[in-house]
Formats: sequence, C-alpha cells, structure tokens
Amino acid sequence: MKHSFLGNSGLRVGEIGIGTLTWGRDTDFDDAHAILGTLLDAGGNLIDISPAYGEGQAPQALGELLQKSYRRNDFVICAHAGWNFLDQQIIGDTGRASLIATVEQLLRSLNTSYLDLLIIDGLELASGQTPIPVNETMQAISTLLQQGKIRYYGLHHFPAWKAALIWQQMQDAHQPTPIAFGAQYSLLCRDIETDLVPFSAYSGQGVLSFAPLAGGVLTGKYQNTIPPTSRAATAHLADTVESFLTDRPRKITQAVVKAADGLGRTPTDVSLAWLLGQPQVNALLCGPRTAAQAEQLLKLDFGILPIQVHEVLSEVSAP
Repeated sequence: MKHSFLGNSGLRVGEIGIGTLTWGRDTDFDDAHAILGTLLDAGGNLIDISPAYGEGQAPQALGELLQKSYRRNDFVICAHAGWNFLDQQIIGDTGRASLIATVEQLLRSLNTSYLDLLIIDGLELASGQTPIPVNETMQAISTLLQQGKIRYYGLHHFPAWKAALIWQQMQDAHQPTPIAFGAQYSLLCRDIETDLVPFSAYSGQGVLSFAPLAGGVLTGKYQNTIPPTSRAATAHLADTVESFLTDRPRKITQAVVKAADGLGRTPTDVSLAWLLGQPQVNALLCGPRTAAQAEQLLKLDFGILPIQVHEVLSEVSAP
C-alpha cells in the first residue's frame, strides 16, 4: 500500500484506512480482529474511531485489540471529538470541558497515552445547533497538544469560511494549524471541490475522504435491488445510503460499473482509484463490516486509471 504525509505534516498514513463505525454493534470482535490483521498485512496503518461509533462500543473493542493482539505503534489513530454516545443517544459538544473529557476517555478506552490525529467535528452543519465559540474550541486543542495527548488535529464537517477562520487564528497566534480536512467525498459526493479542496491546497492541509464508496453504493450492489444484509436494509444504517439511491447516483454508478467491466477491474477499485487521483487526497477511510469485506477491499491494487476513463468519470459525476 502506498503511504504519504498528511498535508504538509510529518504524519505518514496509508492510502486506505479502516473506519470503525459498525464495531461493537454490527461488526463483532472476531471480525474486528481479522480486519486489523488484514490492514497490517496490506501495509496499511490508519484507523478511524469515534466515541459515538457502534453506539459507544467501538472504542472499547479497538482498545481491547490494541492491548491484547496488536502493537499500538503499528497504527495511526484518527479519533473524532464532538459527538458522544451518552444516555443511549448521540450528543454533540465541542466546548473545552467536553473536548478534553472526550480525549481523556478515548485514551483510557484505547489503552494509549496519545492520539495521532484528533478530528474536530463541526456540529452546526449536522444538527442546526448554536455553535460553540471557535476560540473556546481551539484553546482546548492547544491544551491537548501541549499536554502531548494529541499529536496533530484536523477538521471535519466545517464550512470553508469557518475552516479558514480557524486556520488563520491559529497561525496568527503562532499555534499549530490543522493538518487535514475530513469530508464525505466520492464520485457521488463532490461538494468539497468548490471551496474546501482549493483551501486545503492553499493552507497545506491534506484531505481524508469519509464514505469514499458512498455507503457501498459505488460497489454496484444496489443496482437492481437492496441486498437483505446490506446497510440500506439495516434500520440504524439506512440513512448513510438512502441519499445515494436516487436516479443521478444510479447513473453515475452505472458508468463506474461499465468502466470497471472494460478495464477488467471492480467498481470498488475504479471508484477508489479515481478518488486517490484527486488533488490533496491523502487517504480514504472505508468501513468494511466483515472480515471478508476487508479482505476483498485491501487486496485491490488501486492502480492509476487510464486518463480517458478518469476524465469520463469526472465528467459524468461533475456537481
């Protein structure tokens, strides 16, 4: 697997990372164990974790694996702060007390003394709630950096204007600036190309693509039906897929399937290879729910697409 430095930082990540959204709920411990092993065997190192994943159970599952079966230093842990699973519901808070408490709890759950990358979630876009003042959030980040509890940080789900404000404030204060944007980015969701991608190039930040297969839609498995074991057939995961099952995404997916057939590759391979060829993209965070899915994913080559195929897919999927 290819590795690159995330943005202009010294943090080196594999181009394919593992998301743990379903761990502890839909992905059992044995499958999680096998998924990590497959990631290492493929030369990868990046893991995405959040206190809200798996209804709060994912951090404990990952922590147990790191303590009993794997070496912490073999992995780059990308952890989220902003959303927590409390009292059987997901609650958002990026205030100083909440951020520091979240990081400290993650460190305990993961049996580690530091997080390689902390991703701050922009809550106002997802929930409509009144945002916490930027200064308060960034003061908490500065404290965590000084304490060595996090090595780097990035932003997720922030509008471009606010990401630029944060970057400029931290630079003016001679504090470390964010090194990455986390964003939903795929052939079916290219909204960030308008502003966040150009700003990432200007500011030296890398891009982490979340949902690079659009909840599995770009694998082609939803072309004719909804498989009974798929996300779309699962009540608590259906909303991660629903918006990609309309006419336009279906036509884009058909173009991907056609390109894959012509190249003798899979739709998954073609979709991810296209995304890895986009400016500023350093890594794709995929969420295989089973060991078998992880094995199928990580054995792919992700070789560069022929220029004509890349251009056709870019044209058919253009926003």
